[in-house]
Amino acid sequence: GGGGRAARGALSVEHIKSVILESNPLMEAFGNAKTIRNDNSSRFGKYLEIQFNDSAAPIGGKISTFLLEKTRVAFQQKKERNFHIFYQLMRGGPPNWIQEFGIGCDPTCFHYLGQSGCTTVDGVDDAVDFAEVQRAMNTVGITSDEQHDLFQILSGILHLGNIRFEGDAPATVIPAQQSAVDSAAHLLGVNPRNLIQAVTHRRIQSGSARGTQYAIPQNPDQAAAMRDALAMTLYIRIFDFLVEKVNDSMAYSGETPVIGVLDIYGFEIFDRNSFEQFCINYVNERLQQIFIDLTVRGEQKEYHEEGMKWKDIKFFDNKVVCELIEASKPPGIMRVLDDTCRTVHAVDSATADQKFMEKLIAACASNEYLMIAQSGQAAKEFTVRHYAGDVTYDNEDFVFKNKDDLYSSLVEFMQTSQLGFIAQLFPEDVTDDKKAPTTASTKIRQSANYLVKRLSACTPHYIRCIKPNDSKTPLGFTTDRVQHQVKYLGLLENVKVKRAGYAYRHFKNIFLERFGQLCDTPPSSIPEFLQWVGRNAKEIDLSEFEEGKTKIFVRSPETIFVLEDMLFKKLDPVGYADRLKAYKESNKLAQQKQGKHSLKRGCFIS
Repeated sequence: GGGGRAARGALSVEHIKSVILESNPLMEAFGNAKTIRNDNSSRFGKYLEIQFNDSAAPIGGKISTFLLEKTRVAFQQKKERNFHIFYQLMRGGPPNWIQEFGIGCDPTCFHYLGQSGCTTVDGVDDAVDFAEVQRAMNTVGITSDEQHDLFQILSGILHLGNIRFEGDAPATVIPAQQSAVDSAAHLLGVNPRNLIQAVTHRRIQSGSARGTQYAIPQNPDQAAAMRDALAMTLYIRIFDFLVEKVNDSMAYSGETPVIGVLDIYGFEIFDRNSFEQFCINYVNERLQQIFIDLTVRGEQKEYHEEGMKWKDIKFFDNKVVCELIEASKPPGIMRVLDDTCRTVHAVDSATADQKFMEKLIAACASNEYLMIAQSGQAAKEFTVRHYAGDVTYDNEDFVFKNKDDLYSSLVEFMQTSQLGFIAQLFPEDVTDDKKAPTTASTKIRQSANYLVKRLSACTPHYIRCIKPNDSKTPLGFTTDRVQHQVKYLGLLENVKVKRAGYAYRHFKNIFLERFGQLCDTPPSSIPEFLQWVGRNAKEIDLSEFEEGKTKIFVRSPETIFVLEDMLFKKLDPVGYADRLKAYKESNKLAQQKQGKHSLKRGCFIS
């Protein structure tokens, strides 16, 4: 990766191209996984900004990531997989690494990989993909030593997940699992006894910075939760390291034109929805606001500003749902959650969740877009009336997950690692308690605000992906599934506006400058141009055109196609004749080919 930086010329452009292209399989390996509905599902959001020079060549870029599903490291649903990279490493890693890291077994020998009953993906060769990941790492400037240490930590995470606990508080390791403790400690560069002490005792501090510190013994379930928290934190910090490396390898500080590409998982509704789905759906609510502003609301506003005759098409404005989630006055769900995190201390997760529900009922129960069926201690869930439909969230671990801070004792413990790479991943000063830790919901609001600001500064183009069925098979079309997606993507209202509105619009002077070339004498106004159209283009209905204050609007794209065809024929009659001939020949071949293959399997609609 170093060669691209040496010369800020053609080499640099080629280097940037390589980084942009090869960073994709790298990010997918660490951020994608097989789910029930998708064999290569993005479990994080990514916004890629590419900077261009005056010659339209890429000279820099930046990746911003959002909401990595870190819980997948420790838990997956049945028939799903952990992140791809674990399987790629075990099946494609160098033999000496496999032996050194103690991962020369089937993936099912690790709890973090075998619990779901799925370790392979049809048509995917994990070993081949691992080689591609290593090439990408070389391209973005990750050294061979860093690669070794990074995969050593990933292997340590797998061994960490095999540690099991028993007994009362403080929990003890099941004797048969001691080898997992030794392997995890060795790979993470820490003392085995200190590792067990770190996950079976939670340290809390009373009062100020000078307050007394207490080591609270953890029962087996609590110790397992701390083990998983450590594994998830190690993984997400590796992920952040990779993003930083990619960005460093294509950083460019100058002001340039930018094209941004947003790839983020959509609205989620499962049988059980937790804090992760709540955060994902909040971001999608914010993105839906932009979509509404720039399509449905924006287009109708343009018609009014141009003085057009227009009857507004009604649509659901989801601003009220965004306010329910994020508002400060009155406090929304996230603010109530943050307040609970600040005021509830030294209690178990279930008690904290109960306090959250009590505060939520007091603050938001009257909101028509929030439904809480139970009250008091019976309140275990709440329903938000999202733009995409009602979603019921189980409040279990909402407060714990929102705190999003690794216990200081675990951070200090990882800072004692003899592996320099790990110490680099934990740079924070845990002795400085003057600043309250930032909650997960605060970080998500900040990320959403940044994303909205960046997107609003661009001219957007949308690609809406419709999943036709849940069986991952071609030519199968499940009507209910598709209808639901069309509804929650807001496509129905958008199509209504487009069908009732105009496919083309442009400033009058630019329109006349181009299509006025059709006339013998350049027209000075839209009415003068339309008079020419009425005399010379009988196939065009004049009702297709509508003149606004500053722009000309054309209802259907076919009208523009006819005008462009006429212009081509006038300006380049020889080229037009050649193109027409080529079209006829191509059309004839297509008809002949269709005749040979007319008995094709149709699409199955259910």
